[in-house]
Amino acid sequence: MEQAAYERMKGFFSPRRIAVVGASAKNQWFGNLIKYARHYGAAGQFIPVNPRATEVAGVRAVASVGDLPAGEIDFAVIMVKSEAVLRTVEELLHKGTRNILLISSGFAEMGEEGTVKQKQLQHFCRENDILLMGPNCLGFMNFSDRANVFSGGSVEGELIAGPIGLVGQSGASSEMIASKLLKKSLGISLYTATGNEAVITAEDCMDYLVNDSRTRVITAFMEGFRNIERMKDIARQAAIRQIPIIVLKVGRSERGIQAARSHTGALAGNDAAMDGFFRQHGIIRVESIEELVETASVFSHCRLPRGGRLGICTLSGGLCGLYADLCSRCGIELPRLADETIASLKAVLPDFAQPDNPLDVTGSGFLQGMGEILKILLQDKNLDMIAALSFAPAGEGDEMMFAFNETFFPLAREADKPVVALSFREMTDYARRYYEKNGMYYIEHPEDSFKAISHLINYAKFQRSFSDSAARSGAEASGARL
Repeated sequence: MEQAAYERMKGFFSPRRIAVVGASAKNQWFGNLIKYARHYGAAGQFIPVNPRATEVAGVRAVASVGDLPAGEIDFAVIMVKSEAVLRTVEELLHKGTRNILLISSGFAEMGEEGTVKQKQLQHFCRENDILLMGPNCLGFMNFSDRANVFSGGSVEGELIAGPIGLVGQSGASSEMIASKLLKKSLGISLYTATGNEAVITAEDCMDYLVNDSRTRVITAFMEGFRNIERMKDIARQAAIRQIPIIVLKVGRSERGIQAARSHTGALAGNDAAMDGFFRQHGIIRVESIEELVETASVFSHCRLPRGGRLGICTLSGGLCGLYADLCSRCGIELPRLADETIASLKAVLPDFAQPDNPLDVTGSGFLQGMGEILKILLQDKNLDMIAALSFAPAGEGDEMMFAFNETFFPLAREADKPVVALSFREMTDYARRYYEKNGMYYIEHPEDSFKAISHLINYAKFQRSFSDSAARSGAEASGARL
């Protein structure tokens, strides 16, 4: 994305004076806008436009777009009937407003007649340099710049800024993703729900996030792509910056394809070809919202491993077998421990412990803490990544659990190999905040977590191949110049 285009998008996502045309107490949309803006302490000022009300939801209103101050409104939200949308956009243009969120439905998702209306709107916006998100769209939450223009009502959790960008072509589905990210205490840089994408597309949003220094991981709920060639370039730029793109792409089944087309008018595409496209360009495809959230979490906490060999440490022989089975299904290698590692472990574990991978430290062996055990595992040349036994604290008074975790957390944070916490206890909201505060990825639901770890391993492999390919291309180009 060129710098001028990036700055234009940045301005779009950072509005300060926002007109809301069609704001009414008769529906939830304006109330939701105000709720999230106030909850997060957003800096934007909303001005409702309603010819039959002097105030809406306690906010002073004006009667028409013509009553708005010329040149002072940098953003507008439209929630009028589809028949009145184009006229409203024209009126806003006369006031100098070229950034618009269109919540109204009744366009391409409704069939041929709606598609004609959407194309007319699209043509007018492009001819007049108008950035429009929607129609049939909930809007966005810009956590990084404290600018919320979001009309949905189902995002839950503490609204915290962080490194994860989220792009959703489905508003309700992406609300679920945003809520799960926030409830896991994962911060979001920018969350956008793009709707029908008459002008601004999911690709535009991902391109913006690749260039946004506050975003380190990009997640997306996709029903279809508008521009595959553009997506190739976005994926390449993301690979150069080592920003993983994690996609939950619906449309594997015929029913799924039909649902995507009827929802936003997206082209779902051939799924087998899409799988190949994702693999070729280093885009990570997940199968569920839970897998997406876990994958985003592990990428936001862990450095890329040098290889794909995982060491696991727990305190149950039965769990060792369970984790080994899950790793086998996920394609994660559990190598034999080096002989010197086995000897060192025997020196610190009870006599009856049998060092292996997965490692059962036994009910007695964990009592001294994980520090010495983790130090030994980190030195093993056969291991590239370690999942270490941890205990999730239930609350402030859980001193024993704090003490155990502190035997290895500092070492894990400084290690040159990724270390994740393999929680033995039920996770609480307090524990989730605790692990996040300590900068640790934690395994709460092993099936989704081991899938996430396999994505981390495979992406690291892609990055090594990508770097080698880039180096060869550079050398060839240098040789050709000589």
